[in-house]
Amino acid sequence: MTVTYIQHVHTAGNVGTFIRLLRMWKGGVAKGIWKDLLIYVGLYAGISITYRVGRYWNEGLPGNKESAVLAGFERFCVFMDKFDEYIPLGFILGFYVTQVVNRWWTQVMTIPWVDTLCMNLASYMPGVRMKNTRRLITRWAMLANILTLRRVSTSVVKRFPTYQHLVETGLMTEKEMKKLEQLDKTTEGLHATAWYPIQWAQGSLRKAKEDGSITSDLLFQELQQNLQDISSGNGTLLMYAWVNIPLVYTQLVTIAVHIYFFVTLFSRQYLNPSSYTISSGGEYVCVPPGTADSVNLVGYDDSILDFYVPFFTILQFVFYFGWLKVAETLINPFGEDDDDIDANYIIDRNFQIGYLMVSAEDDDEEPEEDTYGDTIPPASLPHTVSSYKNKEPAPVLPTDNLHLSEQAMMLNNPEHPVFSQLQITTTSPRSSPSLDVKQNHAVIEMIKIKPHDSILNKEEGVSSLPVAKESDQTSSKTSEPDEDIENTKELTTLI
Repeated sequence: MTVTYIQHVHTAGNVGTFIRLLRMWKGGVAKGIWKDLLIYVGLYAGISITYRVGRYWNEGLPGNKESAVLAGFERFCVFMDKFDEYIPLGFILGFYVTQVVNRWWTQVMTIPWVDTLCMNLASYMPGVRMKNTRRLITRWAMLANILTLRRVSTSVVKRFPTYQHLVETGLMTEKEMKKLEQLDKTTEGLHATAWYPIQWAQGSLRKAKEDGSITSDLLFQELQQNLQDISSGNGTLLMYAWVNIPLVYTQLVTIAVHIYFFVTLFSRQYLNPSSYTISSGGEYVCVPPGTADSVNLVGYDDSILDFYVPFFTILQFVFYFGWLKVAETLINPFGEDDDDIDANYIIDRNFQIGYLMVSAEDDDEEPEEDTYGDTIPPASLPHTVSSYKNKEPAPVLPTDNLHLSEQAMMLNNPEHPVFSQLQITTTSPRSSPSLDVKQNHAVIEMIKIKPHDSILNKEEGVSSLPVAKESDQTSSKTSEPDEDIENTKELTTLI
């Protein structure tokens, strides 16, 4: 179960990467639908052969019984072909399969694993003295998971059909079996009892906390949360097994697919109806097929060529029935199909790995020195010859290749030499507001366009700004200090 195939498609560089997967039989589309396809092709061929034999032995004018039967069959096929697209098969089946796949993946991700619990037990309850407690809690957590899987997986319940089988495999003791049997009697077998071993594990943690083996309330809370996560996962699996996709929807999809292809058994038949022409007396006269100006009386499109094998109908059957088989396989992920979850492997793996994690004793050996000592590792670790062929360059981020000129990188800072030229305008006369604004804009534009020229002019003792007239300088001396401050604020605002 659980067919894994991505090892065959580790790279997409080869031609026909997915085509090679078509050779896989287990879990493949061919294994899933070959029986249905064989039945469909057999029915189609039987109808087609019967019609062709009947047409061969009953050539003639309309009016006899055999010709009426053939004409009626041909009209029925034409009628089916006209209305078979009324079934919205693609929409109904597509939405259904989407829901089934979502449920399947959610259940896969809900399966509890004991790794986190066991690692925390080994870290928070160390020492030889707590080894038995760690192993006991691990076994109870596994027992709770197995009791859950026995209710949802046919392969697991076949492996452990009774509590006695769990006792014989070491997953449960006789005393614990009697407790579970008593609980089943109390609940009359109506409710799942997978929570009971989790409760035992919680009690064991509480005792460890009381005798000081768990030194912190935070560590105790973390371990309790690990147990609750396992219990929650078990409950979610039971909920998915209990509450399914509404039966009416599953029935609707099944009916739609099977009715549609039942209709295609007739609508996709290649027909050869009798051709007629109208005589001078106004009567239909049977003529050989292909006669000019001849018509058939059943409404069949004579332009359709007879290829005997309905190639595109078979492709459509493969696609739609393959889609339906996906839903049939995934609607119960804990069954015994090729792609169902191998719950028995999960049990075996969790049980052994969990015990390995919690059975490790404290290592008193001195820790080994770091492999790199006090040095920093290289930027890239060594490659083998095989891996070096596929080595990729370092990632390039959006701004890594962005280059700016020196002018573009100049800081917009009033203390910069270029911006010191603005101080001249703060002492200039304000003959009119419009003139002052124009002058300020001119200064700003000069700084934007020729910042380097401004610096050079300053070094040579030449100002790049217009020189104020003598009368303006005289007027400036008599201006009020408050007005100068106001000009400076206004100029800063304009910039």
